[in-house]
Amino acid sequence: MRGLRLIAGALALAATATFTPQAGAHRGHDAMSVVTLADNGAVTVSHRFEAHDLEPALAEIAPDAQTSLDDPAAIEELKTYLLAHFSLSADGAPVALTVGSVEIGVRDVRVDYTGSVIGNPRALEVRSTILRDIYPRQVNQVVVRRGPSVQTLRFAGGEAKTVMLRPGPVMPSPKAR
Repeated sequence: MRGLRLIAGALALAATATFTPQAGAHRGHDAMSVVTLADNGAVTVSHRFEAHDLEPALAEIAPDAQTSLDDPAAIEELKTYLLAHFSLSADGAPVALTVGSVEIGVRDVRVDYTGSVIGNPRALEVRSTILRDIYPRQVNQVVVRRGPSVQTLRFAGGEAKTVMLRPGPVMPSPKAR
């Protein structure tokens, strides 16, 4: 009888040890966006999310659709939502973005937008409030790339951040050749 109680106690302890760390394993929500400015003025914005963060958020993003990444109506609402919660301005002029593609995988979701800038902007203003209205502790990371220059921004609120851009393509110095 005593042996049976020991086994039962050990199993209960093992079950607790197994489930307790999983409850704390997902500490917060995050998203990654990459903004790429090409020398010809083309702009690409690629948003990447964990599917397990995004799918439950569809209940608020697309309340009239199914809470599923398989529902085309929910994906259409998601595209609109992302445009409303992410914006770019080049030297103060808004950059119009349009949907390029949507890739839905088992673990992550990627939504790409395209746009263009005129001329050779010196500054890019970025605003990202994606999922902050749904997950208050949401952190959004935005990587801005132009040629060899890469800058990373972190958004945990509603603020806008400005990235100073290098003018035009950067050519290696004669000594580096």
